[in-house]
Amino acid sequence: MTPTTQRPGFRQTETEKLFKWMQAGESASIIGISGVGKSNLFNHIRDPYTQAHYLGGLDGTTIIIRANFHYIPDFSDRSIYSLILEQLEMLDGDAERLGLTTEDIDKIGQYHEKLLNAKDDTLKVQRYFKLALRALLGQSDRRLVFLFDQFDDVYQEAEERLFANLRGLREAYKYRISYLVFTRDMMPNLLDLDAGREEFYELLASNIMGLKPYAKSDAMSVLERVAGRNKITLTDDLREGLYALAGGHAGLLRAALLATTQGQLADKLQHKDTAVRLLKSPGVEMECDKLWHSLSAHEQRVLLAKAQGIDTAKETAVVTQLQIKGILSEGDTAVIFSPIFTQFIATQDALWERPLFFDEPSRQIWVQGNPVPRLTQLEYRLFQQLYHQAGEVVEKDELITAGWPNAQGGVSDEALIAAIARLRKKIEPDPKNPQFLANVHNQGYTLQID
Repeated sequence: MTPTTQRPGFRQTETEKLFKWMQAGESASIIGISGVGKSNLFNHIRDPYTQAHYLGGLDGTTIIIRANFHYIPDFSDRSIYSLILEQLEMLDGDAERLGLTTEDIDKIGQYHEKLLNAKDDTLKVQRYFKLALRALLGQSDRRLVFLFDQFDDVYQEAEERLFANLRGLREAYKYRISYLVFTRDMMPNLLDLDAGREEFYELLASNIMGLKPYAKSDAMSVLERVAGRNKITLTDDLREGLYALAGGHAGLLRAALLATTQGQLADKLQHKDTAVRLLKSPGVEMECDKLWHSLSAHEQRVLLAKAQGIDTAKETAVVTQLQIKGILSEGDTAVIFSPIFTQFIATQDALWERPLFFDEPSRQIWVQGNPVPRLTQLEYRLFQQLYHQAGEVVEKDELITAGWPNAQGGVSDEALIAAIARLRKKIEPDPKNPQFLANVHNQGYTLQID
């Protein structure tokens, strides 16, 4: 494996912390905003030179793999385990360094094939996955670190047993299996904890890290690389001005440098209206838009208040989350990290003030400007079906299929009626006089969101 081009001190604080957890056999939850440079960190962690530097004597026995769940076809146990085993099979190029034999890799491939052939037989799928890990770890002193990327949807969609099984594997190989789980939001915000998720989250809860915008030295390296690729001459004033405007956010740094050069703004970065000018660039606006939509509506509401100078003292929990992510600075007088992003926020609409607003990334529903209690998985599946067909009559059979996708036998109308009643209690100001979710006699239900 060839080394990455990152300098040795890249993301030093975060890298040291992550490898310290790996060495101790601990797991962690890492929260990162859009465009913050997560892929660069993954490449840095998986670089054998980085591993040799931080792992010391554990270097040759620690296997680090990345499972990117963005590309998974569905959230069944079979698909999730298959994606992980695919990454293990790709270790053949690093086998000598890790002390793996061709036989070790072949065994993993054989169990992977059996897992795929097991189809919907959950017990067999779990068994073959465990046997594949045993072939890798067995009686050796190897350690296995999973980098679980884009884990939000898995956490929300996968069956409870998956998380119980992941926790069980960690117990079976005490301190030899670690999970570094990367999400856009704090995991308890993504879904109500059932028993399986709670046990899994217990492994991570003591080690929470926000992947914040780059420190100044790393931000300068980003600017140097982008300038080099685009044959742009960097001056000290240009470096300092862009860092001050973009606040170390990798995506904004790249977009702002290009926009500054194209718009001939290099000598105008100190002007008060520079952020406004830069936002007219499609690239800069796109980076801000991606970042904005990676945040929950509750976080957006707090940031809009900040941008407008409104007091947010009562929003302590959300402010803390935004500080963990690096969107707000630390301390009592927290400010938004970037003048460009602050200007962008000030132009956004308060969508959560609509009569009924569904914030899909966080699965949070807002009614008349306030968040409602969290939905269960069943309630969420029913609501999602109704929301995507808002204004239409959704037949009972459609809702039953959406709400109980894995039901082996029939699901009664009574079960659907009871679930709808529980959903109404959460989203209706007066459940006895529903404003949004109406029953259509002998047909089904309809959701009105305006």
